[in-house]
Amino acid sequence: MAKANGTLTDKKVSEWFNGLAFDRQAAILSTLSASHSKQRNARIAQLRQELAALDDNGSPEGKRRSMRRKPLSPIQAKYRDPKSGETWSGRGRMASWLAAKIRAGEKASRYLIKSNRL
Repeated sequence: MAKANGTLTDKKVSEWFNGLAFDRQAAILSTLSASHSKQRNARIAQLRQELAALDDNGSPEGKRRSMRRKPLSPIQAKYRDPKSGETWSGRGRMASWLAAKIRAGEKASRYLIKSNRL
């Protein structure tokens, strides 16, 4: 709102606005609000176009980058409970059936699938 040369500053505008009658202030505010709404809507439309261009091209330079991870291939089971047939790959949180067996004092190596034994 303020010019660089100092002819119109925020302070001067504020002083001028404060000197106006209430009805005149309301009319000016209404006009300013309408003007601001037009500029705001134009800016929103511009940003939506930029966003659409990013979605279409992947990036402003047109390079498409995928944020998706490649699907993980299935992992062979490493441990099997012979009674229930339940398995565990050895990755992630230990299977509850194997954890219970270990707590009972058994060794995990007892449940290794033969093709995986060293």
